[in-house]
Amino acid sequence: MNPAEEIVYRLCQRSFLSLWSYANPRQKINGKELCDVIVVCDPDVIIFSVKHVTLPKNGPSQVNVARWYRRAIDASVAQLYGAERALKKLSRVVKSDNSYGIELPKIDDAHIHRVAIALGGQGVLGMPYGEFGKGFVHVLDEAATTILLDELDTITDFVGYLRDKEHFLRSTELVCEGEEADLLAIYLNEGRQLPSGRNLALIGDDTWEIFKSKQEYRNKKIADKESYAWDRLIEIVCKDVLAGDMVNPLSDAGSPPSPSAEERCLRVMARESRFCRRVLGKSWAEFLAGSHQIRSRQVRSPSGVVYIFLATPHGFARNVRAAELGNRCFVALGQNRQATVAIGVATEQYTPGMGYSLDLCHTYKPVWTQADQEAMEGMQRDLGYFVNPRKTRTREDEYPSEPIS
Repeated sequence: MNPAEEIVYRLCQRSFLSLWSYANPRQKINGKELCDVIVVCDPDVIIFSVKHVTLPKNGPSQVNVARWYRRAIDASVAQLYGAERALKKLSRVVKSDNSYGIELPKIDDAHIHRVAIALGGQGVLGMPYGEFGKGFVHVLDEAATTILLDELDTITDFVGYLRDKEHFLRSTELVCEGEEADLLAIYLNEGRQLPSGRNLALIGDDTWEIFKSKQEYRNKKIADKESYAWDRLIEIVCKDVLAGDMVNPLSDAGSPPSPSAEERCLRVMARESRFCRRVLGKSWAEFLAGSHQIRSRQVRSPSGVVYIFLATPHGFARNVRAAELGNRCFVALGQNRQATVAIGVATEQYTPGMGYSLDLCHTYKPVWTQADQEAMEGMQRDLGYFVNPRKTRTREDEYPSEPIS
């Protein structure tokens, strides 16, 4: 990895977490490089091509600009299209060390996003965008890359912007005196959407600075600090999965589960937006702090996913804890019929200075039957799971109007 690729990879790791981010993947075992960075979080696949080409010191003359575009952008676009073709022959990511990474979504179901990062233009060259012949390509410079991956630092937030931007630019004539950040400011200010139904859009060069100066924006940044508890929880399990240290507490042999089983849980957790993670991170931290008094808690994410937190005393049998977690997930879905997915997270009661373990559970019930209802009622009757839950409603604004201390 060259320094430019390293920077982009680290940004992706921070934003999209380690289980889904790969530097210099291969087209096949012992094959050529596929692209510079790939991020895979089913159904989304983001292909990054990174080129650092220094603009000559004598400035952006016509010849210099043409040469820079050819080396920095045209070469990236060609690599992106080539990587997309190669992906059709793969079922898993092939890592740079020729080992296998995460499973790829089926190509017919995958949402492919192509991102060309062109560095070295010194901020004096406008970035092209759009259809280069074989699919839409997003072209970013240094400033745009940093701002987008800072502000949209979850897979859901990032690809949501890419999708809306692509639709917007395909249907609108854009006159932009500003930069990518100014377009992002409009997107965020309009409730994470770009204006539709217009033939012409004008964007000024100070839109981002005006948006960033608002008190509500500063309040959001402070409030979002609680969301990173959710990132840390995901990353702890990611590292265990990548190291092969996850064990199956329901297996007598203690054999490790397939990475895809853990990844399925983590993927749901990772697809939560930054705002949803704020709600979940705050709830998870509160639960841990009171885990000696509250054994289990249900939390309904704004995304619609139901989460079940469970804490047992240190020394409690993990196989029993895992079974209880699965049963509680089942009961929670019965109590939240509009939800189809429940994710369970189990650990020990929080005790400073003592270690802990984590178990995950993924329960998917698209249809709730009469037999399911009877089974749920039996669990509640015999085991007491969520029989009389105390319900609490909270209000959370993504951009709080009141200052946060």
